Amino acid sequence: MSMAIQDILEVRERQATYASNIFSSLQLRENIITYQMLCDAVEASGIKIQRLSDDELLVPEKFRVGQQDIVYQLTQVQHSSQAVSSKVKHYPTREVARMLGVSHQTISRWIAQGRFDGVTRTEPGKHVDIPANSILEYPSGETVRISEVAESYQARMQTAVETESEDELQFIAQKLSAYEEKYGPIERFMHKSESGELVTSDEDIDLDVWTYLLKRKESLLG
Repeated sequence: MSMAIQDILEVRERQATYASNIFSSLQLRENIITYQMLCDAVEASGIKIQRLSDDELLVPEKFRVGQQDIVYQLTQVQHSSQAVSSKVKHYPTREVARMLGVSHQTISRWIAQGRFDGVTRTEPGKHVDIPANSILEYPSGETVRISEVAESYQARMQTAVETESEDELQFIAQKLSAYEEKYGPIERFMHKSESGELVTSDEDIDLDVWTYLLKRKESLLG
């Protein structure tokens, strides 16, 4: 359960009390270890803090102030984590299914089985987005991060587009060669059209297609 704003304010006002409850050991070494663990937890959430040095940990007054400060910093972890989470890209389940090459029903089943780290469906049928940093554990035990799945999918799609463009360029080149063999250079053919020398509808259609293919080739080549 996340902390309410009034709870955070209370901790701030009563830092000394909460610090004394957390750092309650009579052994200095144990309190120092507790302090270092809390510092690690706060920094892991992305919050930068000013740790006490080894010498400062041995000064009672400075250590008390450090204890109170780290207790308050703990109340900021939730907000920092939410801010980081909001920056992470999320994918709809249908998009994840497409990237993984499985059905949408399979993704729903994996969510129900807890195979996506940190992803749960609170209500049956409720929409769920899967964050890019979530890790999927396949039934085989193999694991993969969704961001890696997305990168691989995008790479495959780019390759497919490039292959399709190459195939289309090859087709266009064959058609253009056939038109040139049949009619000669397009400039001459266009001149005949403008002067009214083209007498069949097929020739008019061929000129339209020829012109389109040249523009399409230019578009594909950038």
